[in-house]
Amino acid sequence: MKIQSIFAASFCLLSSISAHAAIQLTVPDEVELLLVDNQEVKLESSFFSTTSTLDLENGKHQIVFRYNPVFKQGKDNIIVSSDIIVSTFSAEDKEISFKFPTYNSPEKAKAFNRNLNWELIDKNNNNIPFVQSQLIYNGMQVGRNIQFEVAKFNTTEHPAAFKEGMLTVTHKEIKNEQGENTAEQMLHYWYEKADQATKERFLKSITDK
Repeated sequence: MKIQSIFAASFCLLSSISAHAAIQLTVPDEVELLLVDNQEVKLESSFFSTTSTLDLENGKHQIVFRYNPVFKQGKDNIIVSSDIIVSTFSAEDKEISFKFPTYNSPEKAKAFNRNLNWELIDKNNNNIPFVQSQLIYNGMQVGRNIQFEVAKFNTTEHPAAFKEGMLTVTHKEIKNEQGENTAEQMLHYWYEKADQATKERFLKSITDK
């Protein structure tokens, strides 16, 4: 009877651990992780570490980042920043890390934007499948509202679009890098996307108040 109780307790403990198991994403210094599931995140790292970690629930996730390799040239550090990359992947109970090509000069690193030849791998060096896109913006790069851009991207049918959190993101206030509230921008965006009948109902709901 006692043995059965111990076995039952052990089974419950293992089940509990399994239920709470998650994905651990290791992020190197040269990766600027901007958003996860269209939300800003805080990475955990130690003082002397060259990597940070982020715990995620099992399932599908979208990461938005820049790749910023640094090269030493004399006394100067040269940073080569990629375009913003949007990538969606699914995993369960995995320790995942980024893998990038090795570049020996800033000039060669600029090829990354054309090739996007990076990988997500687990601790056994197995590839984690993902789909990706570049978030291209042709205007001024300073003051970009990345959350707003990604929210718009996620309304498309691109394979890297992340539908799971779309409604939450588009109905909340989003603060951009200049401190502006973009609720009005989102309102205009969704109004233009609506059909005529929806537009009329929306306008009537405003005038009736």
